[in-house]
Amino acid sequence: MTAFARDLGAQSNAFNARVDQMDRDVDTAMDSWKGEAASATSVRAMSEKLAANHIGSAVVTLADTFNTYGARLGGYRSALLSIVDGDIPAAGMTVDDQGNVTAPQVPGARAGDLLAYLLQAQLDSQAADFQARVKELLTQFADGETQAAQAISSGLQELTGYRQHPDGAPVRPQLQAILDGGAQPPKDTKQFHDFWESLTPAEKDALYRHDRYIGNRDGMPAVDRDYYNRETLGDELTRARSAAAQADALRAQHPDWAVGNNVPAPNKPGAIFDDRLAYEAWKSRYDAALNGTRSLPDLQAVDKAVGGKPDRKLLLLDTQTGRQAHAVVAVGDPDTATHVSVTAPGLNTTVHGAITGMSEEATNMRLEALRQLQSTPGHAHETVSAIAWIGYDAPQIPGLDDSGRSLAGAWGVSHDDLARTGACSLVAFYDGIGAAHDGGPAHLTAIGHSYGSLTTGLALQQPGSHGVSDALFYGSPGIEAATPQQLQLQPGHVYAMETPDDPIQLTYDAPPFVHAGAPLLPYPFNVVAEGGLSVLDASGAGQFGPNPATNPEFTRLATGPASVPDGRGGAINLDGAHGHSDYPRQGSNNLPRTTGYNIAAVVAGLADQAIPGS
Repeated sequence: MTAFARDLGAQSNAFNARVDQMDRDVDTAMDSWKGEAASATSVRAMSEKLAANHIGSAVVTLADTFNTYGARLGGYRSALLSIVDGDIPAAGMTVDDQGNVTAPQVPGARAGDLLAYLLQAQLDSQAADFQARVKELLTQFADGETQAAQAISSGLQELTGYRQHPDGAPVRPQLQAILDGGAQPPKDTKQFHDFWESLTPAEKDALYRHDRYIGNRDGMPAVDRDYYNRETLGDELTRARSAAAQADALRAQHPDWAVGNNVPAPNKPGAIFDDRLAYEAWKSRYDAALNGTRSLPDLQAVDKAVGGKPDRKLLLLDTQTGRQAHAVVAVGDPDTATHVSVTAPGLNTTVHGAITGMSEEATNMRLEALRQLQSTPGHAHETVSAIAWIGYDAPQIPGLDDSGRSLAGAWGVSHDDLARTGACSLVAFYDGIGAAHDGGPAHLTAIGHSYGSLTTGLALQQPGSHGVSDALFYGSPGIEAATPQQLQLQPGHVYAMETPDDPIQLTYDAPPFVHAGAPLLPYPFNVVAEGGLSVLDASGAGQFGPNPATNPEFTRLATGPASVPDGRGGAINLDGAHGHSDYPRQGSNNLPRTTGYNIAAVVAGLADQAIPGS
C-alpha cells in the first residue's frame, strides 16, 4: 500500500505540474489579449484550475489514505509475524489461523505429578498471554482493513465524482442567489462560519470565483482562508510581474518619454501630428502597466512571508479597499491552538516593509511561548499560534521628501481616526478567531505596539464580547482607557512595557513643555504657535489617555536585562530592549530579549512567570 501511495503521489505531482504550466500559459496569453472574450477566458481558466486543484487534492488524499493505513497495517503485520513466527515456535507452542495458541503437554501433568502440573500451568498461562496478544493484533488488523476500505472507497467515490463533474454538482438555491447577486453571505462571523461549513468544496470554489477576496472573511476556517488567499496571491503576483515586464519594455522603447523628455507638443484642431498620437497611445499603455505594478512590492513581501512555509497561514490579502495594502499572517493554526495572539503595529507600518519581519517576530515569539509551556508542568501539550495583523491603514510619515504625505501622516498619528477605523476591522478579526476555533475558546491575547496599541485599545472597547483574555501594550501613545474594565477585561489581565529611552514618552512629556514655551517665542511666532496649539488642542491631537506603562491599574513588565530559568536547571541571560522597536526583536545569540520573553509568557497564559517592571 505504501509503495502504491508513493506512485500515486508521483503521478499527482506530475498532474499538478501540468496544471501549473497551463496556468502560466494562460497568464502569458492574457498579457496581450484584452476585452470581453479575454475576461471570459480568464474566468474559465480559473474555473479549470480550481477543478484541477480538487482532482489533485482528491488524489493526494487518496495517496495519504493508502500511506497511512499501509503503514498502520504493516505495523500490525510485523508485530504479528514477530510473535507467530518467532516467539511462539521458540516456546514450543503452536498457533492456528484464528489465533488460538496451544502449549505443549507436560508428561505426568494429568497424573498428579505436582511439579509437572505447575510447569503445565505456567506454559498454559504463557500460551494464554501469546493468544491474547495475537487476537488483539488480529482484531486491530481487521478493524484497520475495514477502516482502510471505507476510506479508500470514499476517496475513490470523490475522485470519480470530480472526474464526471470537475466543476462539482449544481449549487444549492441559497448559494445560487448569492452568485446571482440577489443575496449576500451572512455578515455575522459565527453565522458566516456555519454557512461556510455547510458548503461543498465545489460550492466554496463557486463562491471564490464570484468573490476573489472571499478568503478575507472573518469566521472562515484558517485552512480555507489560507488556501483561497494563496490562490489570489499567486494570481495577483503573476499579473503584477507581467505588468512590470510590460512597463520595462515600454520604457525601453522610449526612455526619454518615460522621464518626461522630448514629449511631442499636444495636438490642436487642424494640427494633428502622428508623433503626438503615438506618444498618447504609448503613455496610455505605460500608465496602465505602471498602475498594474502598484502592489507588486506588497505582493512580493507577502509571498516571501508565506511562500514555502506550510506552518504559516495567509489569513488576509487585500490590495484593493484601503489606501495601503493589507495582509495578515498566522504562524501556527489559530483554529486549533490553545493560545492565540494578534499583534497590531503602528506608525509607518506597510505590508511591503513589515509583513516579513513581523512574521519572523511571530515565529520567534511562538517558539519562546512553546518553550515556556514545555518547561511548565501541566502545559507541555498546549499549542500556540501567533498572528501578525496589518489589517488597517497605519499612519505614514515618509519624511521631508514627501512633505504632503508627511503632514497628513503627522495629523493621522496625532488623532484617532485611523485607529478607530482599524479597530472595527480588528475586533471583527477577534470575533472570527472565536467563531472558527475548534472546541472550546482559545486563550486570546491582544497585542498593540505604538499607534497599533491605540487601535487595539479601541477595538477592545467595541460593544460585544470578543473572546480576548489578556491585552499587552508596548511603546504606547495611549489607548483611551484607564482601567481593565473599560477594555472589557478582568483586573490583572492588562500588561504594558516601555523602555527608558522610548521616544514615545514625548507624547506625554512634550505637550506641557510646548504650551509653556509658546508664549516665550518672539512676536509674531508666539501668536502663531499659540494659535496652532489651540487648534490642535481643540481637535484632540495626541489626547489618547494616560500612559499604560505608568498606569497603576495595569501590570508593568520589565524591559531591562534579566536572567530566567531555562527549564533544565540552568539559566538564560536575556538582553534588555532599547528605543521604540526592540520589544519583539531577538537579542544576541538569537535569543529573545526580556521584552520578548514577557510577551511570550503573557501569550502562553503564564503571566505569573513574566518579569515584573518597576
